[in-house]
Amino acid sequence: KTRGGRFAEWTGRALATELLRKAQGVAVHVVTEGDLAAPEPATRAGPRGGVDWRAYGGSAGLIGAATGIALLLDTRFERVDLGVIYLAAVVAAAVLNGLRPALAAATLAFLTYNFLFLQPRYSFLIGSPTDFLTLVLFWAVALGAGALAGRVREQARAAQRRAAAVSALLAASQTLSAAQDRAGTALSLAEQASAAAGAGAVVLLPDGDDIVPAAASPEGATLGADAMAAARWAWMHGEVAGHGTGTLPQSRWRFQPLQGVRGRAGVAGIDASAVTAGSDEERLALALLDQGAVALERADLAGQALETETLRRADRFRAALMNSVSHDLRTPLSTVLGSATTLIDYGATLKPEVRDDLLLSIREEAERLSRYVGDLLDMTRLEGGGLNVRTDWTDVRDILNAAADRVSRRLGQRKVTRDFPAQLSMVEADPGLLEQAVVNILENAIAYSPDGTTIELAAYEDRGAVVISIEDEGRGIPTAELERVFDKFRRMEESTDRAKGAGLGLAIAKGFVEAMRGRIAAASPIQDGPDGEKRGTRILISLPKSIATHPDLL
Repeated sequence: KTRGGRFAEWTGRALATELLRKAQGVAVHVVTEGDLAAPEPATRAGPRGGVDWRAYGGSAGLIGAATGIALLLDTRFERVDLGVIYLAAVVAAAVLNGLRPALAAATLAFLTYNFLFLQPRYSFLIGSPTDFLTLVLFWAVALGAGALAGRVREQARAAQRRAAAVSALLAASQTLSAAQDRAGTALSLAEQASAAAGAGAVVLLPDGDDIVPAAASPEGATLGADAMAAARWAWMHGEVAGHGTGTLPQSRWRFQPLQGVRGRAGVAGIDASAVTAGSDEERLALALLDQGAVALERADLAGQALETETLRRADRFRAALMNSVSHDLRTPLSTVLGSATTLIDYGATLKPEVRDDLLLSIREEAERLSRYVGDLLDMTRLEGGGLNVRTDWTDVRDILNAAADRVSRRLGQRKVTRDFPAQLSMVEADPGLLEQAVVNILENAIAYSPDGTTIELAAYEDRGAVVISIEDEGRGIPTAELERVFDKFRRMEESTDRAKGAGLGLAIAKGFVEAMRGRIAAASPIQDGPDGEKRGTRILISLPKSIATHPDLL
């Protein structure tokens, strides 16, 4: 029921009165307008809600300036419409200071104009009906112009506030989009909501069947038992709970479910005791919470996608591993089993050279099995993150010599040359991992280069790194394969390549080198072959120095 509705009641147009008069068998509760909370004004006159006397003083100054101009024109000219000058001053006051100062300026202009320029002068009396009509019209026009100008000014301020809110939402959206996981998104949302509302904010995320605080701003903000009860109610029912609502209103926190596209992603709470209901700050904070719900849902989807990709890679690795094991383990085992069975059953009747050949086959296939099992163990350590790097000051020349000695029996008719400088800076590396990486690269070079060719080991340094170069004279690597040559289980596209390894050697070498903060790369082809075709491969390992070397010392 509104106030001041006596005339409506007499004419039978008051809704509440008519309902009370005609209601039968029902209870009618009448709530008067005075019981309702007064809405928050769109703007406040002063910085603390009081009167901004500077605005009224400025408006009075404009009327004073208009009066000075009018007096000057009145003394020099005859029949000048001085009311227009006051009208311009009122409009200026409205534009500069707002609606209320403009209305005050219009009233002051009305009185000043009447006192100074209408007959009888220097009196508030009006001498003729025409002057009275002119004065009333001037006052009405001044009030209307001031009101319209003030409204335009307030609308401009409202537009500025909306633009600021949009900018804040855009900045918050960018911040939320930059978060990598749910925890980072929740922290960003809490910080943005706290900054927008000017009060504390907290974000709660689901943990099993319950929700737990995941982020708060300012840091360290805690929730009491009543606040947690309101948060759980908001989570379970998907409705706002806490301060200012019908559910647990005694809590100073107001909780809103973060409703995403697919479902609820969590609950966000704002210290509503420090926020005015219906204010711009509250509306901006609620808009940010809507964005945060989508951002949390996106973080969940990203996490699920990462988990799915990890499982897919694991399945692909498992399939490739089983495919490799089915051949690379069975073939040498079959060779060892067949040679051993032949020696046991027919050893006494075999010629010595045949027995020696069978024993050599057993040893070679057993060594091949040992290398393969070692590669699988190394790859398992790399994939599982269990690689333990023990760095020490290392001379790479010693590592290259040791690796060349380890593969010397598998060289056949190939030759290994060494090109080392007399002085070479030492680097911090794991000697065991580095030697195994070089051995894997040498075995790959042996497998893909024919007998009678040369494999070159070289080492040199620049200002920031020591570089190892391993070159062979094999058929080389196609350009399209260079970027994938370090992938797991990667072989050249020829059926005969299965006898040359499991395709793990270069992948393990890459993992070991990168674990020591180094880099590895392949280049091919690097030279002209006897038939004029390009051939050869160079593998480069770059190990960083702890301290860069001065150019004069190189």
